[in-house]
Amino acid sequence: MNRIFKVFLLGCVATTALGAEEPLVLSAAKDNFGRSNKRNRNSGANETLTIAHAPNIRTIIAFDLSSVTNEIVSAELRFRQHNDASEKITLIVAPMVNTTNNAAWGEGTGNLGTGGQNAQPGESCYAYSAFREIPWESTSGAALINLSDAGLWGNPITSVNGLRWEADRWVRIPIKDPALLEKIRESKSPMMTFGLWGNAGDGFYFISSRDSQWPPELHLTLKENKK
Repeated sequence: MNRIFKVFLLGCVATTALGAEEPLVLSAAKDNFGRSNKRNRNSGANETLTIAHAPNIRTIIAFDLSSVTNEIVSAELRFRQHNDASEKITLIVAPMVNTTNNAAWGEGTGNLGTGGQNAQPGESCYAYSAFREIPWESTSGAALINLSDAGLWGNPITSVNGLRWEADRWVRIPIKDPALLEKIRESKSPMMTFGLWGNAGDGFYFISSRDSQWPPELHLTLKENKK
C-alpha cells in the first residue's frame, strides 16, 4: 500500500469515527418487584429483581427521560442476569401505561429478599403504585387491582422464547418502536416503566437491580441537531 493511499484511508477512518453517534446510556431511575401472595410488601432496595415463570410476580424498571432533549430514533433495554437457572424462560417485556399516577410510583426501602417487607406510605407494592393512597390505573384513569391487571400494560415490546439464564450474562432487548419512548419523553410525566415477567420456566430468575454494581440500562440513539 503506497503512502498517499494509506494516509487517505486513515483519514476516512478518522472521519467516520468522529462522525459516529454515541448512544446516550441511562441507568434505571428506580426499580422493584411485586408478588400477588405478598401484595402489600415492598422490595425496592434489593440488589436483585425477581422474574418467575408465572405472571403473578412482576419486576418493574423505570427510566427518567426528562433529561433527553433530542428525538429518540432507536433504543435498547439491557439488564444483567444474576443467577444460573437450569430451565430456560419465556420472558415478556411490556411498557406500563403512562399516567401521572403510574409514573410516580415509589421505589421504597424493602430489602428482605423475595419476601419483601411491609410497604410504608408512598412505597410501591403489588397492589398500589403508592401504598394505599394511589392505585395503579388504566389509560382512562380507572383504578386497577394489581400489577398483573391487563389494563396496566401496553402491547409487549418482546416475548423471548427459550431464553437461557446464566449468571453475569447481559440481555439486550431492542425496542422496535421508538415512538413509544418519544411519546413518553414529551409527556407531563416522562418516566418510562418496563414490566418483566415470564410464562414458562421453573423457579426464580434474578437480575441485578439499580442498587447493585450493574444497574439496568437504557441505551438511546438520538437525532442529531442540524448545524
